Amino acid sequence: MRTPIALTLLALAAGCPRTVTVDDTEPAPPPIPVGASEAMLIGPEGGALALQGLELTIPAGALAEPTRIEVTAIDDRAPGTFTAYSPVFRFEPAGLTFATPASIRLPFDGDGTVASIFWTDDNGAFTARPTEVEGAWATTSVHHFSQAFVGTACAECCRQAAEGLDLLFVVDDSGSMSEEQAALNAEIPRLAQVLATGDLDGDGVQEFPAIGSLHVGIISTDLGTGPGGACSGSGRDGILVDDGDALDPSCSATYPAWLEPATGAPIADFAGDVGCVAGNLGTDGCGFEQHLEATLKALTPSTSGMTFAGGTTGHGDGANAGFLREDAVLAVIELTDEDDCSASDLALFDTAAPEYTPNINLRCTEHPEALQALARFRDGLLALKADPTQVVFTTISGIPVDLQGATYADMLADPRMQLTPDPDNSTQLLPACETPNGIAYPSRRLIGMAQELESAGAKTAVTSICDAEFDGAVAVILEQVAAGVSGSCE
Repeated sequence: MRTPIALTLLALAAGCPRTVTVDDTEPAPPPIPVGASEAMLIGPEGGALALQGLELTIPAGALAEPTRIEVTAIDDRAPGTFTAYSPVFRFEPAGLTFATPASIRLPFDGDGTVASIFWTDDNGAFTARPTEVEGAWATTSVHHFSQAFVGTACAECCRQAAEGLDLLFVVDDSGSMSEEQAALNAEIPRLAQVLATGDLDGDGVQEFPAIGSLHVGIISTDLGTGPGGACSGSGRDGILVDDGDALDPSCSATYPAWLEPATGAPIADFAGDVGCVAGNLGTDGCGFEQHLEATLKALTPSTSGMTFAGGTTGHGDGANAGFLREDAVLAVIELTDEDDCSASDLALFDTAAPEYTPNINLRCTEHPEALQALARFRDGLLALKADPTQVVFTTISGIPVDLQGATYADMLADPRMQLTPDPDNSTQLLPACETPNGIAYPSRRLIGMAQELESAGAKTAVTSICDAEFDGAVAVILEQVAAGVSGSCE
């Protein structure tokens, strides 16, 4: 008898290896025709139903009473740009839930290295289930009945689609950011709705897998300035914000360290909770914004070997433990009107430090040697995931609005993005852009970070904080998130 063998198959478009099991002892079944159906009565003792290669196993104790179970291959198409490797199957009675998960094994014809089982949620949107592939079969577990198919969620994929998304907002809470924070908060309901439905443009057609499991966390760019400087101490230290907006009577006083939608609750309730936490950041944070260092400290586990100011370690397995999950896509949204000033030498922030220019406002730009190298953050973020396509890095930061969509090289080359002292105020740089809400300075290090991560295979976007409203910026960011959770190589 021949035994199953494991082959490492390469998704050539992205060079992403993935191991699948090819079982040549069990030939693939013929395609299940539309209209094929099978039904049986299954009780509390459990049972199994088979339909021409499809297998449904309901364990003992999953059902409280005998229930007629039926599976039918139906004439529905996969949504949007999804590609189906199998028919769409309807599992009835619709909405039936199980006390313990049922197992479903679906035959399919397609690329096993990227195949996922997509399963509709309570709102009828397809989510990606964690899927094991063995030969011509895909297997997952489910807690309720709905509709399902095997396939992909992108035209060109290099990995399976993801069910989970860990979304981290990194928000500048310095004194110039109140209008910009309000503009971002105004977009949170739409952002939550898009993630819940997979409908990018609101036309009723699902373009990417709805997020079946969502974590949202918020941190500040304020890491203080160490023992000296204008913001002595460690600021908010990269710890997830968990207190609500005290000025909003609809908000609770405290929230969990990260937020996730409650099962069966309106997505608007979840968006309101996120807004309550984001609305409490305020604008009294340190003016030396350390966006990238705060991001890395928030997510990095203490066991990584990486250290931060004062020899401290990351909060990924401490204060922020549980936010970041192994199989979820990580998406970071940086909101700021200043460039990153993640310092390797905290004396940079000390006005009495003789080795640095007396002009404290320009130290971050005039002394790049005192800043952490971008490679630290590129490598640190990529180390959090097995595959770079599971990382999405985006900014709403200081670039002119007309540069949105330009290449990063063109952004960095634009005259408005140079670090030019203001001839009318020698203590400041010329801004990259200006709006009625204020000015924003060139975000060159954040662009460089996006450029490095993109070269490594991550999804990235740099958008402008100088739009009075952030609907366009959030739309661009959501496109990158959609590509990340879909497993896209593009």
